[in-house]
Amino acid sequence: MNEPLLWRILTVAAVIEDEYGVTPSDLSGAVFFDVMTKEAPGVYQGDTAERERVKPGFGANEQVNVAPYSTRTIRVPYSGSGTPGVPPSFWPLMLCAGHSEEVDTTVGSEYVAYSPVSRNFHSVSLMWWSDNDELQVLPGVRGTVTRTTDAKGMPYFEFSLTGLYQRPRKEAPPAGGVRAPQAGEVPVNKQNSSFTLFGYQAPMQSWSFDMAGQVEHRNLVGYEGVHLTDRQATGQVNIQKPRLEDFNIFEKIESHNGTVVDAVTFSHNTVPGNIVDFEANRVQLSNYQETEVQGITHCTMDTRLLSAPEGDGDYRYVFR
Repeated sequence: MNEPLLWRILTVAAVIEDEYGVTPSDLSGAVFFDVMTKEAPGVYQGDTAERERVKPGFGANEQVNVAPYSTRTIRVPYSGSGTPGVPPSFWPLMLCAGHSEEVDTTVGSEYVAYSPVSRNFHSVSLMWWSDNDELQVLPGVRGTVTRTTDAKGMPYFEFSLTGLYQRPRKEAPPAGGVRAPQAGEVPVNKQNSSFTLFGYQAPMQSWSFDMAGQVEHRNLVGYEGVHLTDRQATGQVNIQKPRLEDFNIFEKIESHNGTVVDAVTFSHNTVPGNIVDFEANRVQLSNYQETEVQGITHCTMDTRLLSAPEGDGDYRYVFR
C-alpha cells in the first residue's frame, strides 16, 4: 500500500561535535528541542555542472552535483528554559551559529549569555527525523540566525543552517530521548516587553535582528567543510515617531557631519527563567523613513550593530 508520509511529524535533535564533521557515536549528549514550524528542508543541495555534448539535434545534457550539502531553516521560541541559569533547549544552535556561551549559576543572579565570536566556532551534527522514522543526519553544521519581535506577535529565532550531505535512512530516534527544558514564549506587548532606544523609552512596533553571518560550504580536493567567514549584524526598528521636544530623532540619525552611536536594549518577559534581554551597546541608526500605523505616524530605521574597535561585542543575548 502506498501510505503517504505526513508533513507535520518531525523530531529534531543536535549534538555538539568533538571533531568537525564527525557525528559522535555516543548520542547520549544529543539535545532534543522544540521547533515551531516545519520549513521545507533542503535535503540535497549543491553546486552543479553540466556534461556538455554537441549533438546532431537539440536536447538537454546531464547535470552533476559537484558539491553536495544540506540545509535547514529552524524556527524556535524566543524564550528561556524556564529555570534561571539553565540554557534554552536550542543552545546547540546558538553555538553553531557563531556564539560563545557563558553560564553563571550564582544564586539570585543566574543567567546564560550568548555573544558573537570571530574564531573557534562550534559545529553540530543535526538529526532530522520525519515520518516513518526517516532520518537525515547533517554533520558539520554551522549557520546564522535572525530574530522577529513584532508587537502583538509571538517572538522567535530563525536559524539558517548548512551541513554536509548524508543520504537519508530509516532509523528510529534513540530510546529515552527527551526534549530539553523549554518555557513557552509570550507575546510582545506592553505587559511583557520593554524597549530603550538611545536612552529613550520608545513605543516600539517591531525590532528585527539579523546576525547576517556569511556561511560558506567549501568542497576542495582533500577537504570539505562549512565555515562562517563574516558577520554584519543589523536590524530594522519601527517606533511611534517622537515629538521633537521629547526626543529629537534627527539628531541621532544624521551622519553627514559626524555619527551618533549609542545603546539599544530590548527586554522580554518578567518571569525568572524566561526573561530574554537583548543588549546592543554600539548602535548606529540609518535609512530613516516615515510610515502610518493605525492612523499614527511611525518611523522606521535600520539599526547597525557595531562591533567594538577590537572586533566582536556587537550584541549579547542574556537569558535570566
